[in-house]
Order: sequence, then C-alpha cells, then structure tokens
Amino acid sequence: MIPEFRDDGYLPIGLHLATEQEVVSRFGTTSTSRRRLVQRLLRWVEIARYVRAKRFFVDGSFVTAKPAPEDVDAVIWLPNDFLDQVARGIFPALELEHALLTRQPEEIVAAEDRRDWDDWVDFFSRTREPDGRRKGVVEIEL
Repeated sequence: MIPEFRDDGYLPIGLHLATEQEVVSRFGTTSTSRRRLVQRLLRWVEIARYVRAKRFFVDGSFVTAKPAPEDVDAVIWLPNDFLDQVARGIFPALELEHALLTRQPEEIVAAEDRRDWDDWVDFFSRTREPDGRRKGVVEIEL
C-alpha cells in the first residue's frame, strides 16, 4: 500500500511496493498532466513485464502531491538476457534499448545489477530541495 504524503508533499522514506492499479488510482487520474504521464508509465510497465525485468520503480514529481507534475521518472532492472533479447530483435526490448540509449524520453533509466539498483534507489530517494531531504519512491509489482 502506498502511504499518505508527508506535510512537505513527498512520500515517507522507503521503497513502497504497489500494484500497477494502485499507482494509477493514486497518481494517474486527477489532472490532465497526470493522465498523460500515466500513459507513458503504463507502456514502460508493459515493456518491463514483456522483457521480464527483475524490478521497476517510479519517482519524479508524479509521485508527489503536486497537482500538475512535470515528469515521471522510472528505473527498470534489466533481466540478464536483455541484450540477447535485443539481438534477437524482440520489439519491446528494442523499444526499451532505444529509449535508454537516446534518453528519449529522458525519464527512464536502467539498472543492470544490484549495485546499480541500490544506487538509483538512493539517488531518487533524495529531493532536489537545497537540504536534499530523503523521501519515498514506489516500486511497481511486475
């Protein structure tokens, strides 16, 4: 379950596990920008499932109390055979590889191993505020 926002508009510290439907219901319906961003997120989740990603989390202003968020950041932990999937021409893998290499959209990045994953969780668990306070992110069950 996704906890309530803190007074500063961020989630409490931690990696909060949620279903795709919980994320859509909680963050993806209350404004035009949220509905637009959730469509991008849903495609990434679909790709993550297709390529059998190990894990997937979402962050950015999308998982804050901001009424009109500007972005949805995501990290996908790639499966061990991801490059093989790309080499075999599997379309979702090619689509993801293109997004990762071109940074279009720039909000999705990849983790290749546990260290990468932990580094991304740590990076996205800090705000851009001058005090760099810690906050929560949401992992979507795959």
